[in-house]
Amino acid sequence: MNRLSTEEISFFKREGYLIKRGGLDPDLMARARERKWAGAPDRMKPDDPTTWIGPWRPEEETPESEENCRVGHYWQYRAPARKEWLVRMTVANPIIVGWVGQLLGEGMFEPEGVRGTYCMLPSSGTPDKPGVSQKLVCHCDVNPEKLHSTPFQRILKAGVGAVGLIAPIPPNGGAFTVWPGTHKIIYDLMIRTEGLARNEAYKQRIIDFNGGRHVDGWGDAGDVLLWHRLLAHTAGSNRSEKLQLREAVLFDYPQPEAEKPKASYMELWSRDTGEWPRQGPQTVQQHGVQLP
Repeated sequence: MNRLSTEEISFFKREGYLIKRGGLDPDLMARARERKWAGAPDRMKPDDPTTWIGPWRPEEETPESEENCRVGHYWQYRAPARKEWLVRMTVANPIIVGWVGQLLGEGMFEPEGVRGTYCMLPSSGTPDKPGVSQKLVCHCDVNPEKLHSTPFQRILKAGVGAVGLIAPIPPNGGAFTVWPGTHKIIYDLMIRTEGLARNEAYKQRIIDFNGGRHVDGWGDAGDVLLWHRLLAHTAGSNRSEKLQLREAVLFDYPQPEAEKPKASYMELWSRDTGEWPRQGPQTVQQHGVQLP
């Protein structure tokens, strides 16, 4: 029941992401939602959504390096990341570990850890007049300034990231945005480009992706989005009609560095699932992905 189907595995390989319903424990999600308020300023009230509207005030912003990072509309609360209960809900969750094992191979990865509870403040506006969207700018989980000096084994190792929704996120609610298929383009770029040219080629690709098709994920509390570590992605813009916080936990499953990088993207995968279907288990609609 909790295993990925052949079609879902094929969809992930082709598109670079997959959304699954109901993978997180309800009691632990409630604990995570409550715990984050320890990192909120006094003016922000849990029972008053009008106090959640972003961006942060200048005096409330904190550096990205801090465990309670608040910049613009972003709120990355990392303080409880190593707590046993949060690790158990996320990166050590046997259901999710099983899914990742099907994608990367059983025993072929090590849970890296939990990034923390990541929120996105709503844009200024009212329920009948949503706020203006912030510009979406995607990225991949690589360092664009050091691609020329980073070993292939590190750049090209397979890995899966996960976004677990701990509260319902409606369409346009900022859950997570992905650019399908870009993981294969980035992999090919890394293989075929050398030296400093690799850095510039990557930056140009990101510019190209930003003008292309992207998918705005959304769903219920407990839903989990898995993505390939080279897939272009970003947190979405929270401009839903209803004022709400985008509340999610982010965590990662990297593979160890291989002695020799694979020459082809398809060689990353430990098992053959047959032909890739033309359509995966999700249906792309006007507002994003309708979860199964």
